[in-house]
Order: sequence, then C-alpha cells, then structure tokens
Amino acid sequence: MPDHQLFASRDLKRRSFRTTLTIFSLTSVVTATTFVFLFGNILLDVSSFAVATALSSSFGTFFSTFVWTILLLVFLLGAVVVSTTISLEMVTRRRDIGLMKSIGTLLDTIFDFFMAQSVIMLLASIALGLALGTILYLAGIVWLGSLIPSLELTNVFPTIQLALLAMVLVITGYFSAQKPIYDTVQESPSIALNPDVGTKVRVTGFLDSLGLSFRIATKGTGRRLKGTRRTIISLFLSFTIASLLWIGGGVVQTTSSSYVTRSMGVNIIAVGNPNLLRSYYDAYSLYGSPLNSSFSYLDEGDMIPAQLLDDLDNVLGVERIESRLVVYSEVEELPAIIWNEELEQYERIGLDRTTNAALVGVDWETTISDWYFEGRSIENSEQVWIGGKMASDLFEDPLIQSLGVQGVSLEIKAQAFDILNGGMMALMGLTQLQTYFGVNGINLVLVQLEEFDDSIISQINLLAESYGFAIYRQHDVLLGNLQTIDAIWALLNPLAIVTLLSAFLSLMNYLLVSVFGRLRDYIIMRSVGAKPSFLAKVMIAEGLEVGLRAGIPALIVSVFLSVYSLIPEAAVSSLAYLPLSIVAVLVSMIVVIFLASIPTYVFFATRNDLRVSEFSS
Repeated sequence: MPDHQLFASRDLKRRSFRTTLTIFSLTSVVTATTFVFLFGNILLDVSSFAVATALSSSFGTFFSTFVWTILLLVFLLGAVVVSTTISLEMVTRRRDIGLMKSIGTLLDTIFDFFMAQSVIMLLASIALGLALGTILYLAGIVWLGSLIPSLELTNVFPTIQLALLAMVLVITGYFSAQKPIYDTVQESPSIALNPDVGTKVRVTGFLDSLGLSFRIATKGTGRRLKGTRRTIISLFLSFTIASLLWIGGGVVQTTSSSYVTRSMGVNIIAVGNPNLLRSYYDAYSLYGSPLNSSFSYLDEGDMIPAQLLDDLDNVLGVERIESRLVVYSEVEELPAIIWNEELEQYERIGLDRTTNAALVGVDWETTISDWYFEGRSIENSEQVWIGGKMASDLFEDPLIQSLGVQGVSLEIKAQAFDILNGGMMALMGLTQLQTYFGVNGINLVLVQLEEFDDSIISQINLLAESYGFAIYRQHDVLLGNLQTIDAIWALLNPLAIVTLLSAFLSLMNYLLVSVFGRLRDYIIMRSVGAKPSFLAKVMIAEGLEVGLRAGIPALIVSVFLSVYSLIPEAAVSSLAYLPLSIVAVLVSMIVVIFLASIPTYVFFATRNDLRVSEFSS
C-alpha cells in the first residue's frame, strides 16, 4: 500500500467518530437506494403475479409507468445523495488541507492523501450498503411471497442491476470528492484555514420571525456552506419520491379502480346460461382464467327470450336493463397500407396474425358501461373498440389497422380500458355482431339495481330460474377486483417508508456536518450559557429551513405530477383527498426534520467537555 494511502487510513482511524458517522450515513443511503431499486424492479415484473394477464394488458400499463418513474427518481437520488455526502465530508476537511499546505506539503501529496480517504470511505460504504440493501430486498421478497402465495419467482439474482447501481455510485462519489479537494488545494493556506472569511451572509430567512434560534440558523445556512445546495437537491428528490408514492400512488390507484368500475358498472346482476356466466365472470376476475371454447355461446338454449327482459324490467328496484351478446371467436389482424414519406414508397403494416378473443355486442346508446378509451368515439356500425392486450399482442399499430371478424373488416377507433379476458376483447354494435354470427337474440342481460338489495336479487333469481337461466352477482366480482388493485398498490408502501428514511438520513448527516463545520460557534455559545436544548433548537431551525426549502417544492411537483402526468383522467377518492394528503405529507416532512435533529441534541446534551481539536486535524 502506498505511503499516502497508509497515512490516510491511519488518519481515518484517529478520527473514528467522524469516520464512523460518514460511513454510516453513506451506508444507510446506499442501503435504502439498493432496496428501493431492486424491490421496484420486482414490482415491475408484473408477469410473475397471478394477475399477470389482466395487469399486463390494462391496469399493468399504469402500474409499470408509475414504478418506472419512481425507479428513475430513486436511481438519480442515490447518485445525488452519495455525491452530496462525500462532498460535504471533504468540504469539512478544508482546514486540514490548509494546515498541510502551510507546512509545505506538496499539492499532489495533499490531493492523493484526501482522495485516498474519500475512496476508502466510499468503497467501504458502498460495499456495506449493497450487502445490507440486498438483505432487505430478500426480506422484501419473502414478505411479497407471504402476501401473494401464487407469486412465481425466477430465482435469478439481479446481478446486472446491482453492478450497474454500484458502478454509478462509485463514479459519482469519486468525482464528487475530487472537486472540493481540488478547489481547496488551489486556495491559499490562509483562506483554507479560515473558510468563513469573506463569505456573504444572508441577512434574513423566511422563518426568522419565529425567534432567535431561527435567525442564528439563517446566518448559518447563509454562509453558503458548500454542499448545502446538493443537500437541498437530495432532500427534494427524497421528498418528491415519498410524496409521489403517497399522493400519486393514491391517485393512480383510485383512477385505475375508477376505470374498472366504469367498465363493469355498479350494482349489477347478470342473467344468462349458468356455464356462460361462470366462464364470463371468471374471465372478468383479476385472479381468473381467460375465456375458452368449451361451449359455443350461441346455442339456442343460450339465447334469452324477450319475455324475460320484460319481466325483469317490471321488478321493483330495477334501474336499467342492458342486453348483450358475448361471443368467443377467432379474429384477424388486417394490414394497413400507408405512404412512407421518408422512403417515398408505400409500406405495409401488419403481420396477418390470428387469435381467439372475446367479442361483446352492446347498444352504444344505452349501455351501462362508460369505458375510458384512447382514440375516437364510435361513429358507424363498421367500427370497434379493442382491449389493451389485443392492441399490444395482435397489432403493430392498431389505430391504423383493421380487425377481421367473420370475413368482415372493422375499423379500430380506440383502445378501451376493460379487463374482460385480460384485455383480449373487442366491443362493437350489438346488431352488427348478431349479423356476423347469424343470430337474432342475446345471451347476456345486465340488470342494474337502484341498490344492492337481497330481496330484489331473490326476485330476479326466481324469474331467471323460471326460464331455465341463472344469475351472477357481478357486483361481487367488481369488489374483488378493486380489492386486488388495492393490494397491488399496497406493495409500494415499503418504498415510501424507505424513501422517507433516506430523507431522514440525508438531513441528519447535513445537520451533523453543519455542527462540526461551525463547532467553534457552538462552543462559544455553550461557554456563555446556552443550554443544549437551545442549540438543538438552532439545529431544528436549520433543519426546518433546509428541509422546507426542499420539501415544499417537492410537494408541489409531486401533486402536479400526480394529477396531470401519471395517469389520464385522474380521479381522487374524495374532494378532501388532495388537501388531506398534502397536509399529511407536510406533517411527515416536519416529523422527519425533527427526528433528524435528535442526534445533534444528544451530542450536545451528553458532551460537557467539547474541544474543537476533537474534530479537526
């Protein structure tokens, strides 16, 4: 080992308190980042869940987009926090660098000495953090398996993701340590030994009216300690991620649930052939199976007589009745010929694929459902809407191609959000579907009740049985799907908790570095009678100023993203959701800030023999 590395290692051991603090801070941040990054990747692999078919086709689109947004922010957060922490540590060594320069130490030797220290702390922290983060990740997998017994794991450890994360953290940490060392080496010894000389002090802060401790804190942060801005950026990212998981997760969850509710309808009782109903609603459940050709759907015994519809309409408590025709049939991907302006020639879009899908005939004017869709409304009988899985699996560009049904070409107008058959389905006019398959009747009736009353349901059941049919409580399937969606979003809770923990550790490290950077000031304050509680108030005030400067913009950004960017037609559970969520997140931020100030209070309350020399060279 070279001499400068050996001396650097010994110096770190001599300054054991500071070294331990820095390594602990870096390790904690790397641990949190590793866990969130790896666990988030598992959540992205929605195909491993028992609900894979439905999620991947419709709801999974929004879930994946949301988690990808969080992962990108977490990846950026880890790099920023690691660079901030190691940079702050090197900034606090300015007096040491100035002292070495004043006794004639060569500049290259000084630079190598402190870079060796930063690399030792950086590599040790990243190695420990990756190990602890991986342990938490494995614990998260066990927890995930207990929540979803049908979860299928590939048993492939994410080595590539872990290596990529480690490489990014090492590179950002290494170059972040270089700049403060290089800048100080280029300064004169007198400036390096007295880093506060000539600095500008901000006169007022936005919390100064709250008392003396806040005015002192304002002057402390107003000295423009190098690294403060990075700390604010890292806190901004931490609070943004936590707020996005909290507020945005609730918005996306509520909106996804709204999409499912709109497509299925509320307070619905279905009437039809018992086997058809069982198969149909099994394909409508997020835990169910897709439709199959076990029966024809179009047998004469499956068709519901008009008299039954009249009898159902006369039942007291029935609000609306809708007739539908459900068919399971082969469909084709029909190509589109478009003009390619770049190649100046016609181009064929489509691979002529075929598959089986659920076809649902509805009366567009009177349907109970109100689907969310991307595209255009139906304008004539030769147009259809298709489900998400059909759009992604069967077509190259669905909105310019056509769907082939029974030899007829149908224009695709939109992609509709519907989880029936995992999204492998198409919606079209009832009359057209009857014509294509040569039938006159319907095989499914949806009865919407004014309220979900057992006595009304019993009357409907008796009527259905008198005609040889059965009923199915669609409302129960809807509730089961909504509970499944809630359970999936609950998996994100550990990410929010760990992100808030990361914010806590970042702020705690900043406050402790701030204490050590201005230790002389606090010792003087102690010598003139300042109590540890007052010094803790100064730290809390500084934490509040820095934390709120990062937290309030983070809260605004997260609310904006949650409502306008994460999901179209965003919905909230109530008018009070956003105000209450904003207040809850703001309170959580303030709690994190207060908790981050506890170590500084303990430090001053338990140390009565403070000496500046303990924290300098």
